[in-house]
Amino acid sequence: MELKFSTLELLNYYTGNFSGKQKLPHDIIIRFKDKIDFMITAQSINDLSRMRSLNIEKIGNHWSARVNKQYRIEFDFIKPNSLVILKISKHYE
Repeated sequence: MELKFSTLELLNYYTGNFSGKQKLPHDIIIRFKDKIDFMITAQSINDLSRMRSLNIEKIGNHWSARVNKQYRIEFDFIKPNSLVILKISKHYE
């Protein structure tokens, strides 16, 4: 799956190119990387929805995938095999 990041901050979380204190806890950044790696290996939207650990759901105008019980990755589908990662958010905020 093709993946794009809406902000440089998200790209830096994924690549590990950041320094100093981060807005997110270190374990969330590690889980974020793991979930993004999984999303990249998926061939289509259907592959993502079949993986229960991602818990894909529609939230407002966007879609989300679970990082853990507290944090979600919000994203949009551009094409059937292309995503734009919008942000990492707290699930109930």
